[in-house]
Amino acid sequence: MKDIKKALFMKEAASKKGHNILVEICIAVLLFFIGSVAMGFIQVPAMMAYLLSNKDYMSMLMTGRLDTQKMLSVMSDMPEWIMIVMLFAEILLTLIVLFYCRVFEKRKLSTLGFVKKGMVKQYVTGLIAGAVVFSVAYLICIVTGSVKCEGIATDIVPLYIIGYFFGYILQGMAEEVFCRGYLMVSLSRRYHVTLAVVASSVFFAFLHSANSGLSPLAYINLFLFGVFASLLLLDFGNIWIAGAFHSIWNFVQGNVYGVQVSGTRVSNTILSTSYTDGREIINGGSFGMEGGLAVSIVFMAGIALLSYHLYKKGDIIDLQETGGNGYQEDNDAVNITDSNNEDAGTDNNNIIIDRDANVLDSDIIKNNNPGYNGTDSTAADGSDVQSTTFNQDYFKD
Repeated sequence: MKDIKKALFMKEAASKKGHNILVEICIAVLLFFIGSVAMGFIQVPAMMAYLLSNKDYMSMLMTGRLDTQKMLSVMSDMPEWIMIVMLFAEILLTLIVLFYCRVFEKRKLSTLGFVKKGMVKQYVTGLIAGAVVFSVAYLICIVTGSVKCEGIATDIVPLYIIGYFFGYILQGMAEEVFCRGYLMVSLSRRYHVTLAVVASSVFFAFLHSANSGLSPLAYINLFLFGVFASLLLLDFGNIWIAGAFHSIWNFVQGNVYGVQVSGTRVSNTILSTSYTDGREIINGGSFGMEGGLAVSIVFMAGIALLSYHLYKKGDIIDLQETGGNGYQEDNDAVNITDSNNEDAGTDNNNIIIDRDANVLDSDIIKNNNPGYNGTDSTAADGSDVQSTTFNQDYFKD
């Protein structure tokens, strides 16, 4: 049986004992509920401000008569600034997840993938990759005649475009922190990484159940998106690239190409796109391209490419080598000895350090040598303790 090797920050997260899968899912649902309530404190006032300024709604309110058709028209004509406010409110979900992990689980933020090293480069890479991948899916729809690009839109409001961009920056990262950085990593503490990827991707797909235009193929594509984003996280070892990919994916499809974002229509776009009737299996219909085969193709290709890259790096491992109970590299040890000692295997003063331990603060040296004070070579009991030095880069995958 094959599995995927844990990224370094996931190994750090595994130092805290994980919960049963049902408990982890329940915690995730609770966090999502709390996040939704918190976002409501921002979204509801914005919605009320719009409704109270709408003449049709106020007319119904004053007469006490609810016209269903008119109410639907009022809700469908919401100004775009409300949508932007809703996107910005997603930052509260991120903050709630970070607060829970830090306060209740005593986990460092790095265990969610917030790795500082190379963060800017990784984020820019994710932005470029997301734009390119969706453009390929759009091109497939163009070539198959499933959609038609009608040129530059005539009613562009640059301020709204900018607002959507930063809104999606927050929204995309929020979903990645919640579903991948939190849920997937939390599941991997107790279960194999493959199971964590699959379970978190199913959870991600079902989070979109309330979206309009949802179809069985849309569920499949949302699941594929989750798997792809999880592999990005595992392959590059940080949350930045996955969050950037998710954010720009939504922005490009909604505000560049004018395509529905998971069933949500965005009217302020750079390009205008029309759908060809009868080609919904490819263009996704009312759900947007995420509900069609064009997106299925690009994500299956992306998953295959990332899987191959993980395999070439040696990050696809065989669980049978360790009886299916763990990772072989977890049992690897490093003998750190004096450079003059040729026989490390027989010297009782050797210090055995687990390769995958968190040794950034050298605590493991102190744990192996009670008398070690960072400078002396004599233990507390007076016995000789060998001086020890090591290169921290050795412990980085």
